Amino acid sequence: MTFNAAIPLNSDSPSIFPTQSQTNYARLQTLLGADHQFNLSAAANDGYHTLVHLIPQAPSGALASIGRLYGKSSAGRIHQFYMDSSGTEYQISPTMPIRAAVAFDGTGVIQGTAYNVSSVTQLSTGSFTITFANAMPDANYFVQVTGMRAGTGDVCNGSILGGTFGSNVTTGLVKVMFTGGSSAEQTIQRGYVTVFSIT
Repeated sequence: MTFNAAIPLNSDSPSIFPTQSQTNYARLQTLLGADHQFNLSAAANDGYHTLVHLIPQAPSGALASIGRLYGKSSAGRIHQFYMDSSGTEYQISPTMPIRAAVAFDGTGVIQGTAYNVSSVTQLSTGSFTITFANAMPDANYFVQVTGMRAGTGDVCNGSILGGTFGSNVTTGLVKVMFTGGSSAEQTIQRGYVTVFSIT
């Protein structure tokens, strides 16, 4: 038995109509369930959107392939994405969102409010481990390190700690260092670390 939009028909008897009606309702549940939360009980999320199917417009105005609009969590934040019919995913929210940010003093004490940073640990003079509260989607993120040196008359360079990349840059943490003009690690008055990611 297939979906029939014209129910009941004049020719339908009481015995036929309930069966066809059940088929129609099952089909309706399938259609609604593709994009919505469809609960047989009155759940709190009944009727909420899970996906929004969109048909992009080609430059000529003709309809192109059908895509999907949805949100998902990435590094502790909810972002909006669009996926076309080929499965290619596009991030609609900012393409380079800030994933973590923190300011800290020369001993690693966090100054002010940190974002997505659970701790800053001093490894040695001028070297610190920044541990994320929520892991990054992958280790291909961008790190900006700047600092204010404790004294005057010299430069203060911030960078990722040298050595093995996989040890100093992971989804859970990043290790940074601050150096002066002689490239030796130095005491800082304030350090600033911001993490960006396109995923």
